[in-house]
Formats: sequence, C-alpha cells, structure tokens
Amino acid sequence: MAFGRNQRGRQSHRDKLIENKRALDFMADAVGKPRMQFEIPPPPKKRAPRDSEIPLEKEVLADVLQALRCDPRVALVDRRQSGTFMDGDRYIKVGVKGTLDISGMLHGGRYFEIECKRPGGKPDPRQWERIAGIVANGGIAGCATSADEALALLP
Repeated sequence: MAFGRNQRGRQSHRDKLIENKRALDFMADAVGKPRMQFEIPPPPKKRAPRDSEIPLEKEVLADVLQALRCDPRVALVDRRQSGTFMDGDRYIKVGVKGTLDISGMLHGGRYFEIECKRPGGKPDPRQWERIAGIVANGGIAGCATSADEALALLP
C-alpha cells in the first residue's frame, strides 16, 4: 500500500516506519513468532495559518517582475530559477546555488540582478557574495522586499 508522499515525491520517515512495521508484522504472523514492538512517532503538527498581512516571496517576486517590465528604464528582464525539480519520477537540477531571482539589462546596457524576499527575509551568504561581485564589476544588484524597493535600486 502506498502512503502519502511529500512535495518531492518521497515517503516521509514516518511512512517508511509504518510500512516496515506492517511487513515485519506480516512475516512474524506467517512464522508464528511474536510481533516486534517499536514506537512510531505521531504525525507532524499542521502549520498555523499564515499572516495574510505579510506577502509570500512568490507574491513579492510577481509584483517586482511586473513593475520592472513596465518601467521605461528596463530593456530586458528575466526570471532566474535554481534548485531541484521533479519531472515525472526523476529529479532535475537547474541553475547555480546563489543565483538571484531576477536578472535584466537597462537601456544603455547596464546589467542588474535582484533577489526578492518577503519582508524581514535576508539573502543567504552565497547570494550576498553574488550581489557584491556584480556591484564590484559595475552592475546593479540588491535585495528587494517590494516593487518600490526594486525600482529604487535602479538609477
């Protein structure tokens, strides 16, 4: 019997324990031995509902992309992705760790990248290194928690 699967398509540790316990119980019953006793942890608690006042990162990202696409200073803007994604039954890795969410070019050729976070969020150390490298080489880079902050990064 298949148990629930997490977002990445894998069984949770708890589900594996339940499946193993059923198999061991079946084998013990088949040969007339006593069943093994071991404890299975309770299911994880459900998350509390999110505070709707604070936007999710994907909402911030959508707002920033829309604002950049409408800004007359911006010539090109693209969404960058990195991470592991599931395609059918296989995993695909894309991008490089530390890549920022948005890249683009201003009219005149100046390059920029922007990392979007929900209010209160901070880039990880690899993202800070990328931001510093872009700025050191004449580009524009930073972190934004709203469309206004992202537009304020541009000259």
